[in-house]
Amino acid sequence: MAFLKHFNETFDYFECHELLEDYWKEVSPRHKNHALTALILLATSMYHWRRGNFTGAIKTMRTSMKRMEVTKDSPFFENLNYQKLTENMKYAFQLMTSGQKFQGFTIEITNPSLQSQVSQLQIETNEDLHFLIHKHMLRDRSEILEEREREKKKRDDL
Repeated sequence: MAFLKHFNETFDYFECHELLEDYWKEVSPRHKNHALTALILLATSMYHWRRGNFTGAIKTMRTSMKRMEVTKDSPFFENLNYQKLTENMKYAFQLMTSGQKFQGFTIEITNPSLQSQVSQLQIETNEDLHFLIHKHMLRDRSEILEEREREKKKRDDL
């Protein structure tokens, strides 16, 4: 739900990626051809495109579209307008490949109950566009660095 809230309302694509990647690692780690990885790559592509990184945006959108096709029957898409989503992705891809400026879109939720839950979800937002565009460089990384150190120590202790 938080992924959809961020994608459709806060447009914090970096956060979309982070949230869904954590969830994907719980439900299907290391399975690259998974519906969740298609959505993770979609968010990544949108993040790159808004930053003006056309190479990264095109590469990740291309892979996202391929994974969407491979996983089209996934239950992760059953409450979304899959056809409209893939059409929006193809259109965005065309804009990216022709060097057009960023144009966001939303993911249509077809289940009224899910739409209501997403709408009612309260999340912290940052409306500073500079921060949203460059979040990977401006965010607090202390927790990530601490986790890396813990993992490194575990490996060193083996």
